Amino acid sequence: MFDWFFDGIASILKSIAQALFNYYATLMGSVTSSTAISAPLEQLFGGTDVWNMVRTLHQTLLIPLAESILALIMLVQLVKISQRIDSTSTLPAVKDIVFLAVFYVIFHWLIVNSLDIVTAIYNIFNHITASILPSDPTYMNSFDLSGVEADGDYIGGFLMLVLFGLISVLVGAVAYIVALVVAFARALQIYVMAAFSPIPLSLLGFEETRSMGIGFLKNFAAVALAGTIMVFVMYSYPFLLSSVSGVDSGGLAAVATGTNDGLNSLLSVLAISIVYIFALAKSGAWARELLGN
Repeated sequence: MFDWFFDGIASILKSIAQALFNYYATLMGSVTSSTAISAPLEQLFGGTDVWNMVRTLHQTLLIPLAESILALIMLVQLVKISQRIDSTSTLPAVKDIVFLAVFYVIFHWLIVNSLDIVTAIYNIFNHITASILPSDPTYMNSFDLSGVEADGDYIGGFLMLVLFGLISVLVGAVAYIVALVVAFARALQIYVMAAFSPIPLSLLGFEETRSMGIGFLKNFAAVALAGTIMVFVMYSYPFLLSSVSGVDSGGLAAVATGTNDGLNSLLSVLAISIVYIFALAKSGAWARELLGN
């Protein structure tokens, strides 16, 4: 007698759940399309104003400072050569001086072109990131309820769908905040490292400090790689949900009709969501581990 009434409630609950899933998809799409993650180096903060400041600081202050450090290093090396000179070692000393001059030219070039070098490193990993990003995101397809019939006999299942939707939005909001904080912190770190890149590159010219220059290049590569890891984690999340908890279009339909254990799926969603947020926060540490830092 009241089937139409319960069917109406089920339809309303279905609409609410679909709206929640749609909003979740919008949140995830906003994160993955953030310029702080996958934009060109000069546009990590949207415009180029910050990058122009970095370039100005790099050219007017850091390059001269790095050149001074390199000159001091060359002077120390020259003193070492002079200490080895005696009346019978003129020719070896000339050879050492020639090598020193060649090294100075090489490291001078590294200092002057340091911004181009770190930009090239960033572009390599950003190209990998762009290859991971699909042209047609699948978040909406993973949570499409259009094929689920609003049957009033399964109001409990539709309430469970709404609960799933609320959890998805909550996870999406937390992930959105975490991802943006990590992304903007990474972008700022990249800009700071790019601006100060002449100094560690100048240290490559001295054997005692060469490890510092190599460590800088590895750390910069790790920061660039962190963005790739973040994008991979974001796009793998819906597929993890589907495989572990069965929460896809078919799985949601099963929850709505009561043929799937909603509580078990809910706990699985919570577990995967916690892992997901943890992975976003740890993307930088994972990148350093991958590069052996």
